[in-house]
Amino acid sequence: MNSVWELFLTYTLVGIGFGLMHLPLYLNLEAHFKEQFPTMLSITYILQYAGIAAMPPVFQFFLDDYGFRGAFVLMGALLLNLVVVGVCVRTPSLPLTVDGDKNSPVKNRQEELLEESERSVLAILRDMFSLAPLCHHRVFRLIILIEAVSFYVFTSWAIFLVSVGESHGLSAEDSVLLSTTGGVGGFFGKIVAVVLFNFDLMNGYTAGVIPIAVFGLSLLGCIVQSNFYGLAVSTLLAGASNAILTSGLAGLLPSMVCRKHFEQGIAISNVVDGIAFQLSGLISGFLYDIFKSPSYVFGVDVVICILTIPWALAWACSDKTVKQC
Repeated sequence: MNSVWELFLTYTLVGIGFGLMHLPLYLNLEAHFKEQFPTMLSITYILQYAGIAAMPPVFQFFLDDYGFRGAFVLMGALLLNLVVVGVCVRTPSLPLTVDGDKNSPVKNRQEELLEESERSVLAILRDMFSLAPLCHHRVFRLIILIEAVSFYVFTSWAIFLVSVGESHGLSAEDSVLLSTTGGVGGFFGKIVAVVLFNFDLMNGYTAGVIPIAVFGLSLLGCIVQSNFYGLAVSTLLAGASNAILTSGLAGLLPSMVCRKHFEQGIAISNVVDGIAFQLSGLISGFLYDIFKSPSYVFGVDVVICILTIPWALAWACSDKTVKQC
């Protein structure tokens, strides 16, 4: 790569790859763990944030020892290990049925799977990216709005966190350590999410209102704090609150749409997440070019969090009954 646009296109392809990987894994996990899905999903997110916490120092080590190109080659080699993981993923096996039992629910499900396998790729894509869940389920619309905002703010926070530390006079090493602190906060936030799901305490307040408010206050703390420990505490809280928010939204999503529109809802959710990631980088970068300070970028994110709280309250107070289409 010799230009910024080549790097941008490469990262776009990386995002597409992660999206194609995330959607089937999400659906496969739900197929294996119907009742315990939210808890199991939060457990997988714990390991995700462990990787986020470890990535900044690891990547910095690669940069120092192997340079820019060598670091990305090594990162690519690490990611290729996911191919082996993908090969090992299997859909749940169906139990055998007795011949002649035409009313067997398992046999009916086998017939449904056969019909799905015979459908054209175009028909599958058309159904997967249908907007029907948005039209039929009001709570799902609120969830998607909150999810889009959360991913936008999270991406902006992650991109400019190191720059915020440096703007407050921290060294490059301490600024990178802030990213690790955010990952550690996310790790513990995912543990909290597992506990909330396990005790059936995850709802619109614990998964929406409270995490959004804490995340906004944490971003404000990153603006007003000037010493490392104050910034570290704010970053820790930001990572933890965002982890609870994303786990809550993803784990509760199956209960917000009917079974008919579940897969379509997951597809919409992934597309919205990708758009939010892209827009966050572009808009935050544009704001940084105008104001020349990452604190102003965080200030806009704080305002966005405040404006999102009424949506979260509407979700928390809404009727949770799902209409079966």
